Amino acid sequence: MPEPAPASATPQHELAVALPTGTLTLSWVAPERVNALCDFAARANPKRGFLIVSRVLGRHLPTPPEALRAAADALAAQIPTDLPAPVLFCGMAETATGLAQAVWAAWRGRHPVLASAYVQSSRQTAPGARVLCRFEEGHSHAASHMVQVAGAVEEVLPQARSLVIIDDECSTGSTFVEAAEALVAALPQIERIACASLTDWSAQAFLSRMPRPTSAHSLIAGTLDWTPGAAQAATSLAPTANRHGTAPATGMRSRTGLLAPESATRAPATAAPGERVLVLGDGEHAYEALRIAEEFAAQGAVTTVQSITRTPAMLGHAMQSVTTLEDAYGSGATCHVYNLLAHRPDRIVIAAEIAGGQAEALARWCAEAGSPVMVETLLCRYGEPA
Repeated sequence: MPEPAPASATPQHELAVALPTGTLTLSWVAPERVNALCDFAARANPKRGFLIVSRVLGRHLPTPPEALRAAADALAAQIPTDLPAPVLFCGMAETATGLAQAVWAAWRGRHPVLASAYVQSSRQTAPGARVLCRFEEGHSHAASHMVQVAGAVEEVLPQARSLVIIDDECSTGSTFVEAAEALVAALPQIERIACASLTDWSAQAFLSRMPRPTSAHSLIAGTLDWTPGAAQAATSLAPTANRHGTAPATGMRSRTGLLAPESATRAPATAAPGERVLVLGDGEHAYEALRIAEEFAAQGAVTTVQSITRTPAMLGHAMQSVTTLEDAYGSGATCHVYNLLAHRPDRIVIAAEIAGGQAEALARWCAEAGSPVMVETLLCRYGEPA
């Protein structure tokens, strides 16, 4: 893992990205390394005007499932091997939920005899769950997070001695601090923390603010400087952006805690060899989309995965197209799919917890764009908590 650069040192490998909302400057990491894993876009958000768009996250860009798994395994390999068990993993909603469960699955494969559990923050209320803690993500379009728990994971929580928090990006580390403080307040027996992200631009300056001894791990580490422009100040967030929705009673159990990676009850995923298939998760419901994409790929399909998201981004740079949807979870928040046809799919399969109108809306958008692509919903249901 790269060491943070001295404050007085001259930046090396500087990359400047001009966006409509300002200028983003990344230092201390080779531009070719950044470009291999990242693209960029402008956020329609007065709190933060840039978006570092991951090429391996499976969120805003179509991503081969093996690329997401490889990134997750690379992060899992960096997590210290001497963390005292049981180890509690926490994924950050909504963007990192698929990545986080993939990291946890990879870590379990590397440490099969160590006890662990998984929780995630959420913006959907899970029926019958207890709210373990809440925290805020100050720069986000949807700032309020809650961690909910229910079932067998409740027996493990008082025993957890280490905490691993997983996010897609660390800009300043403030979100890691907020999450850690909330989780440690609820679970004061935690002794050590590890923070894992695909990219880390904080120079690890946040580590001194963490409530327990903490290490930071990432695929890329450097520093970031943002100079806002007039277009950032002119942006505004919809009043519904931070509203919570409601998860269905048959929704994924990762929202309330897992003792093993989950899989849905659903129809089989079948594809023809050579068929080009895009699998879309819906917001926090991202891990099953990855599993479905892997099933298609195992049958010889050319498969990618990405997600419906609340992220308010501007067109241009990484975002070449956008279609807007209503939130299936009833929050009233505006949802988007970016770069829907970038994979040139023959089929689009939505991995959904709720049979809403997303497929019809996306099919209309594709038809208006001149694409004959088929759009379908694969309904995913989950049983009792692990």
